[in-house]
Amino acid sequence: MKAQHLSEIYYARPNEIYQIKQKSLLGNTHFEKEKQCIPIRVPKKWIRGNGSSIIALFYKTGKDIVCPHFWELKAWIGCPFSCSYCYLQGTFRGAERKNPRMKDEKLIERYLEEFLRWADDNGLITLLNTGEIADSLGVPVYVERFLKIALPILHKHPRHKILFLTKGGVRHIEVLKQIPKEMRKMFIVSFSINPQVVVERFEKGTASSNDRISAANMAQEMGFEVRIRIDPMIPIEGWVLYYNKLVRELLDEIKPSRITLGTLRALMKTRKYTKDRSWLKYVSEPSPWGLRIEGNLRIKMYELMIETLREYGFKRPIALCKETLNVWKVLHLRGLIEYPGKQGVWENVMCNCKL
Repeated sequence: MKAQHLSEIYYARPNEIYQIKQKSLLGNTHFEKEKQCIPIRVPKKWIRGNGSSIIALFYKTGKDIVCPHFWELKAWIGCPFSCSYCYLQGTFRGAERKNPRMKDEKLIERYLEEFLRWADDNGLITLLNTGEIADSLGVPVYVERFLKIALPILHKHPRHKILFLTKGGVRHIEVLKQIPKEMRKMFIVSFSINPQVVVERFEKGTASSNDRISAANMAQEMGFEVRIRIDPMIPIEGWVLYYNKLVRELLDEIKPSRITLGTLRALMKTRKYTKDRSWLKYVSEPSPWGLRIEGNLRIKMYELMIETLREYGFKRPIALCKETLNVWKVLHLRGLIEYPGKQGVWENVMCNCKL
């Protein structure tokens, strides 16, 4: 059998498989429904071919960075907000080039239909993340145009889900009322939240922390699954109190299905193109995914947050975003988090981007 490059394989978890229609790339291994991931061959169309301009397999993290592969949906790209640390400044080679824009609607329709048909033909259930190179709800008119395209297609492919990720507030989620109630189970709404002092200092133009929490509560009441990202955590003076307060305010209002934590990181291109350089003083440790906050401090931040979340009664999955394997190992040995799993597969990571 021809060797498959890791970027050509999607390791489907048991909850992402409704029918096995391909032989395992690893040979005739017996499939145990509750344990084993099934490696699925991904056509180059969804990796670097024409289709990947709209839907693509995300696989580009460095060695020893824990990040399971996931599906990006790039119907629109860019962001109207002005976060100092935003990696889109590097992605688009300048803050002025990250202005939001919607892709060709005929291509969105074509490739969304083709991708979901391919997924169905291979027995896959997929979650499409619209928030990797965009704020999903930052421009509600784009969401409205997208829903007109996507809802009829999803109606024909009802097993699949779409993830919205935002730093927006109540006004940004009003557009989601256009989704019929019976179809809201096909969408997940995720909010990236920081303490208000961090919002004011480093997240210009975004909704306030309280507004995001109110929007999350509203989305939950509308019948959507709600997830939370507390990312990037930044160790400003007094950070322990600020993040403790955020957890309390968050869990007083909503019941997220899972929470993903992350700390500040600075890719090389982000450092090159960022205009506000004040945040760079917090990162100093090299990693395969850019400069990071010093390792022992990162561990301390995660430890505090996980313990605080558990103390306030949060019993659902907690994961780390694009964090090093070493940090995962330390937190696992301290009984705070599950070991992430096999290198490159990371089958135990229940993070924001996974079904």
